[in-house]
Amino acid sequence: MSYLQLLVWGAIILFAIRRLLHWHRRYRGARDGSFKPPAEVFRDPASGKMMRVYEDTKTGLRQYREEG
Repeated sequence: MSYLQLLVWGAIILFAIRRLLHWHRRYRGARDGSFKPPAEVFRDPASGKMMRVYEDTKTGLRQYREEG
């Protein structure tokens, strides 16, 4: 492999890792904060699990947690 190919593959891998970490923080979120569960529950189409939306009223951030 040439250096250019290694550089391109490295950039693709780094981009994919960053997107995955961004998705994890956005979708799962941190557990700290004052998150309160509203009445919003839905079935996740990817996993088929029931999920509840939690919202931090101070910041407006939302989290999606599996309904137990």
